[in-house]
Amino acid sequence: MNKETAIQIANESMRSNALNSGNTQFSQVVRNVDDEGWWMNIPLTSFRKECHFLLCSEKAGIIRHLVLKPSAILSPATKFRIKDGIADIFISAANPKRLADKLAGGTKYSFNKHLVDEYRF
Repeated sequence: MNKETAIQIANESMRSNALNSGNTQFSQVVRNVDDEGWWMNIPLTSFRKECHFLLCSEKAGIIRHLVLKPSAILSPATKFRIKDGIADIFISAANPKRLADKLAGGTKYSFNKHLVDEYRF
């Protein structure tokens, strides 16, 4: 699965063309030490505009669609580990119902309230 295919699946499921390569970030499940999950690297400036995130699990055959509305997360620099103006986030796939950042240096922010849909493929 790649970003373009995931965007196409999401847009078809929503019956719209709301997602595009400019407003959407894509992540597949990857290994991180003793866990598997999704890495997200979000420029701090992106928190000021609407952003879509497609978290893909090929093993489960599902894409989770998260939407961050403009300024939905106030002061992201205080909630996530920041490297060079980018929020470095890791969400464990071990418990996909708990979409929370696990990285040290963050506040374990939960993205559950930003989950808008799940698409099967």
